[in-house]
Order: sequence, then structure tokens, then C-alpha cells
Amino acid sequence: MEGFIGQPVQQAMLKYGPPTNAFDMGDGKRAFQWVVTKQFTTPTNVSSYGHASGYGNHVSWTENSTITGGVPIINRCVYTMYGEWKEHLGSWVLVGFEKPKLSCE
Repeated sequence: MEGFIGQPVQQAMLKYGPPTNAFDMGDGKRAFQWVVTKQFTTPTNVSSYGHASGYGNHVSWTENSTITGGVPIINRCVYTMYGEWKEHLGSWVLVGFEKPKLSCE
């Protein structure tokens, strides 16, 4: 995001598409936000153990299985950049940004 500072917002849009949100901050700046959602599933593990017991010509098998994991994880990351209107360019120029949460870097 730091590489877009001083650039028109259109440069960020070329890479990330149109912002999900854009709103005025009240101090002459406008916030532009991109939301990226990443989803994955934790690995699934199966543990099984059993016991065989016999009596005469008959054998019994008892088995127990434990399944863990397979949990879907959804991580929603919001990237915010701030722009100032530059009349001579006719565009919003990016002047700052908010660092995303650590899991989004």
C-alpha cells in the first residue's frame, strides 16, 4: 500500500479493482476501502484404534475413531487508504493508509 502514496487512486484501482467503500472523512480527505475475504479449511485428522477379542471360532472387533479439524476459517481483511482531492489532476491522490490487522499482512 505504501507504494501508492502520492499516486492517483486509479493506480490502486488498476491493481485491486474498485474500492468496496469510499466516504468523506470531514477534513477534506476521503477514505477508500478494499475488503478481501480469504477462506480455508483446517486439515482433517482421523485417529482410529480397535480391539479384537476372540472366543472359540468367533472374533469380535471394536473400533473407535476420532475426527478432528475440518473447520472453515474466514478471514476478512479491510484495507483503507486516504486521498486528498487535487484539482489540477482532477483526481483523488493517495496520502496515507491504515495498516491492516496482523493476520492480513
